[in-house]
Amino acid sequence: MTVQSIKQRNELYLEKMNLTDQFVTLHEKLQSELNLANLCISKAKTTHGISLFSVNSVDTHDLEPSVRIEVVDGKFEVVKEPEEEETMKKEENEESSKKKNSGESEDVEDEKKSPFSGQFRPFGVLEPSAAKDARKMYKNVIQTIVDLVSTQQSIISKSRELTAADN
Repeated sequence: MTVQSIKQRNELYLEKMNLTDQFVTLHEKLQSELNLANLCISKAKTTHGISLFSVNSVDTHDLEPSVRIEVVDGKFEVVKEPEEEETMKKEENEESSKKKNSGESEDVEDEKKSPFSGQFRPFGVLEPSAAKDARKMYKNVIQTIVDLVSTQQSIISKSRELTAADN
């Protein structure tokens, strides 16, 4: 082995160790975020009353994805769709102006399209603040999971490079 190859191997080991440290840190962050979100859900259940969580009060709406994840060159990324949001806002504005001109009442309009359609709302539309906090925390957890998986992919890649360097 030459001195150059030993230095290169040591650099790869150092990078792998740094990635492993980052992975462990992200894993601890994920654990704490999940614990805090679960605590908020428990608080919301206690505040809202356990009796409301019977078989009869289960939300039966179809679930739709609220977050999309894309893989680009082995990196996982949360897809943000601002173009779709802008298009939906424009369509809503056009529909509301058409309905106002057609003479339909606002109650009929509200019955047709709910802003919460497709979203799972176990506490109802008027959620307790603890449930809203938990919902926000779970969205942050998704980003942490994406970072965790990307770091894991990087560790696997460095392990392959080290194996190739050893051979």
